[in-house]
Amino acid sequence: MIMHSDNNPSREPRRGQLEPVDIGLLDYWRALNSQRWLIVLITAAVLVLVLAVTLLMTPKFRATSTLQIERDALNVVNVDSLMPVESPQDRDFYETQYELLRSRSLARAVIREARLDQEPAFKPLVEEALAKSQAAGKEKGAALDQRQDIAERALTGVVLDGLEIEPVRNSRLVRINYDSPDPVLAAKIANAYARVFITSSQERRLKASTFASNYLSERLEQLRAKVEESERSLVAYSSQEKIVSVGDDKPSLPAQNLTELNAMLATAQDARIKAEAAWRQAGSGDGMGLPQVVGNPLIQTLRSEQIKLAAEYQQKLSTFKPQYPEMQRLQAQLAEVRGQINTEVRRIRESLKGEYEAASRQEELLNQRIAVLKSDELDLQTRSIQYNMLKRDMDTNRQLYDALLQRYKEIGVAGNVGSNNVSIIDGADVPGSQSSPKLALNLALGLIFGVFIGIAVALVRYFLREDPLR
Repeated sequence: MIMHSDNNPSREPRRGQLEPVDIGLLDYWRALNSQRWLIVLITAAVLVLVLAVTLLMTPKFRATSTLQIERDALNVVNVDSLMPVESPQDRDFYETQYELLRSRSLARAVIREARLDQEPAFKPLVEEALAKSQAAGKEKGAALDQRQDIAERALTGVVLDGLEIEPVRNSRLVRINYDSPDPVLAAKIANAYARVFITSSQERRLKASTFASNYLSERLEQLRAKVEESERSLVAYSSQEKIVSVGDDKPSLPAQNLTELNAMLATAQDARIKAEAAWRQAGSGDGMGLPQVVGNPLIQTLRSEQIKLAAEYQQKLSTFKPQYPEMQRLQAQLAEVRGQINTEVRRIRESLKGEYEAASRQEELLNQRIAVLKSDELDLQTRSIQYNMLKRDMDTNRQLYDALLQRYKEIGVAGNVGSNNVSIIDGADVPGSQSSPKLALNLALGLIFGVFIGIAVALVRYFLREDPLR
């Protein structure tokens, strides 16, 4: 560990000076007390200087107009969202509005609207600018609008120097402050700024609405031509290919007929199966057990008569021989009845066969017709590929046209409402008292700075003396 000796000559303070560690509050008090008159003189000098400068400054008057700026105008045509809603983009929007209020173009519009080039306070600047332009040879024979442009350019900077835009915190209000030596002129310019800003906002909205309307009008004409062309192409193709549309959600005519014929074919197949079963049953045996035979009243009557004759024949056979005339008569009657029964059974069999053949023929015809319809449907689907493409193109063009037409009407209605998102809350009144310079505030600040400068000078002067402890 290295030890430093306190007797090092380089660390000894020079005679007549104090190290900072040796200065205490008592030393500061002695310094200030001994230099008190110097402090008083410096403070008084600063106050006199501030008073003189304040009295020599040109008094200015501040006029203030207050505007309310909404994010969007009242949405009169949409009842669901009548009032504007808050948006995260509000800060960017309002900063844009404030910069528009400070813009040179708005200042030039205010100069034109308020005729500031005719005001006595600004006439010398205008005349000087015109004189410089004439001296440069640019204004000889110039038109009136050129002279107005020169005057506006000369006054733009002066007007902006007196303007102050003051947003009201946590609100949609903004104050337009204008300072001028003439209180009447200050109020005039502040009110002109409010009016011109509202007018410029409406003009921008009108220009945007007009541009949108013109653009949509041109697009509507183009889409109308496309819709007409696509409809003509669709009709021409459907006429050429004999395609009849029965609706977007309905099947084609061949498909509808095919559905109906399929149902009829199922019924015909069922009838043919039943008829075939009945005919096959009729082809086996003597046919007396067929339901049609059992249920036939004539056959049942003939069988009853047959039974009666057979019973009578058997009864008389015990008495008479078969060659007996009476017995032969009964045999002839039995044969006749049997013939009639067989004839009726045969007729029923032929009827069942005819029903079966008719059912088979109907089923065959239905199958043939269904085959034709299937071929027609497949052919229609093939031809409908181009038809569907043309129809989709027509539907797309029509949807685009309807959407643009709806938007065009909405813009027209909204543009006719003429609403604005900027309104004047308070107009600027002619100020009765000056806003600057403020004598009391300047003297208070002068007193503070004078005392500070006096103390600093006194301390420096005291501690820089050769022997400050005497």
